[in-house]
This record gives sequence, structure tokens and C-alpha cells, in this order.
Amino acid sequence: MNSKSWIKTVAQNRKKCEKILAISKDMRYAGVFNEYGRTIAGKIKPGVKPIFSPDSVRHEFFAIASMMRLREKTSKTLGNLELISITHKKINILLFYKNSTTYYITIDKKSKSNTLLVNKIKKIITQG
Repeated sequence: MNSKSWIKTVAQNRKKCEKILAISKDMRYAGVFNEYGRTIAGKIKPGVKPIFSPDSVRHEFFAIASMMRLREKTSKTLGNLELISITHKKINILLFYKNSTTYYITIDKKSKSNTLLVNKIKKIITQG
């Protein structure tokens, strides 16, 4: 990928992250990374204190990217992966996978991950 197309990809994904964060006040972070866990774009909601250190983020994204590559191998049998939800004591994480790219969204624990929220995020991800 040349630098011009990379800049365009980053800008498009940054806009998607901003739109995702705007869906709900309970959104904390929206980010996108490639199949190797390298961040393409990410945005933390203003006023939100990050939970991960920069080093921990790299490890988290690499681990998730590895899992997504493994899940991709079952897509011929099970169909394309739509959503993975991870529930922790402090936050909920929603993972969406499209074209070897993972969308990583964190939501305050008090928010319920409902179908409407998921559908709004999917719509943003699938747009252009």
C-alpha cells in the first residue's frame, strides 16, 4: 500500500471511529487494527481515562488479531464472523471483523450491549 492510499485509509477509519463514539455516551474507545494488530486508527472519548498502557494495547491488539485470523479459517463452515462480545468486570468489548480488519470498541460496563447499538456500529463499519 502506498503512502497516499495509507493516509486515505487512516482518515476513513478515523472518521468511522468518531461516528461510533458518537452513538452513545457509554462508548469509551473505538479503534481499528490490521490482521497483525497494528493500529490503523483509534479514538478515545474525551475525558475518558485509558485502561491500558501503550504496551498493553499492543499486546491486546496482537492477541485479538491472532484470534481473528484463526476464526477466519472457520468462516467457510460457519459463515462470516459478525461480532464477538467480551465482558470484563470493568468494561465490555465489541469486536467486528471485516476484510482482515478488526474494529475494537469498548463500552462502559453499565451499558447493556443491545441489538440496536450493534446494528448502528455495523452500519458505520459497512459504509464506504
